Amino acid sequence: MASAGVTRLAKPQMRGILNSQIARNIAVAFALSIVAGASYKILVSDPRKKRVAEYYRTYDANADFERMKKAGVFQSTSG
Repeated sequence: MASAGVTRLAKPQMRGILNSQIARNIAVAFALSIVAGASYKILVSDPRKKRVAEYYRTYDANADFERMKKAGVFQSTSG
């Protein structure tokens, strides 16, 4: 009766285990790199592009020049 509940363990894979692990690790690394790249593009790159586009759309070079001139940024040592 005691031996009826006992099952035999499957033999461990001895040949080709390194190759199968490497193949699985490469697949996981590839998938994670795709996810990381897409996440970076969506969360960092696209908002940065929008901020830069908004900045240059509303940028007034003359007003910026007048602000710097008033602050004394442009000082000449000659004459």
